[in-house]
Amino acid sequence: MIDLENKLSEHIHYDIIPQSESEDGWDVRINEEFPETVIRFGNVKLEGSEGEEDDGYLSFNFNIVSSPDPDLTINDLTLQEYCGRILNSVLEASMSEGTVVAKDDETGEIMTNNDELAEEWNEYKSGTDDTKESVNE
Repeated sequence: MIDLENKLSEHIHYDIIPQSESEDGWDVRINEEFPETVIRFGNVKLEGSEGEEDDGYLSFNFNIVSSPDPDLTINDLTLQEYCGRILNSVLEASMSEGTVVAKDDETGEIMTNNDELAEEWNEYKSGTDDTKESVNE
């Protein structure tokens, strides 16, 4: 069952915008909870034991590209949770549009079968991974 109260929508809660320094990259501008804050997702990874639904989760990292709040950091738990909700929304939309591209972390193999990815996606839960790769810019 979809929790509509917590569901975020592009063009309402956030906008996907081109990265200023890359023609191929995209950033996310937050419109509501942290107005005009721009974030960039880094690694997004499905973690856990294969075939074990309860052990799986989605880990990700992100950095703050810009924010009008000079005290906002990636360590802010409310921001982490909100970014997780944004990522969930982006991935759901990408799955429904068939635009997701995933790469196996160990083999480097590109996985392009959207049906297989959708099946795996449904097995995982959202989580945060505040790794050393996350930095404030």
